Amino acid sequence: MEQVVKTRSVLTDIKPNHINDEIYSQTDLSDLMLSLQTNGQLEPIVLNKDNVILSGHRRYYSMLQLKWSDCDIRYSDIDNDVVALIEFNRHRIKSVNDILNESRYLEKELKKEIGRGRNATKQRNGKKMETIIEVSKKLGLSTTQLKKIKSISNYEPTLIGEIDNGEISVNKAY
Repeated sequence: MEQVVKTRSVLTDIKPNHINDEIYSQTDLSDLMLSLQTNGQLEPIVLNKDNVILSGHRRYYSMLQLKWSDCDIRYSDIDNDVVALIEFNRHRIKSVNDILNESRYLEKELKKEIGRGRNATKQRNGKKMETIIEVSKKLGLSTTQLKKIKSISNYEPTLIGEIDNGEISVNKAY
């Protein structure tokens, strides 16, 4: 991922990435808005070449609510917008539902990238690759933990909300 020079942009020229809203739950922006008002913008919004946000959706929406007209941006030349979006959110506090959504998108992207069958194995120099292992690595979770979360989602999806509300642990739900 190559980073390009930091610059400024008019907020109306920036486009949110629709996938962000499909993956991540909406969060309260009041603390971020207060920080922006008090300290200004400390981190630029990261965009792809088409001015679509890869990192900084919460900052972007906060700035719009504060009626800012422009902001600091940085362009990033990346190969895969979905993987970059998830990677930029690695340290975000996430709900279990957010993690599930990230895993689903990463699985799709990895399957496109690594392929299937004999030809895919040849392209990987004979190395076997399991999608679940690769996804769990990218999410910073153990494969066991991701499997438990996916199993809960498959067999008793209502428990995901209870986990996110702190009513039950992943292990207890499993």
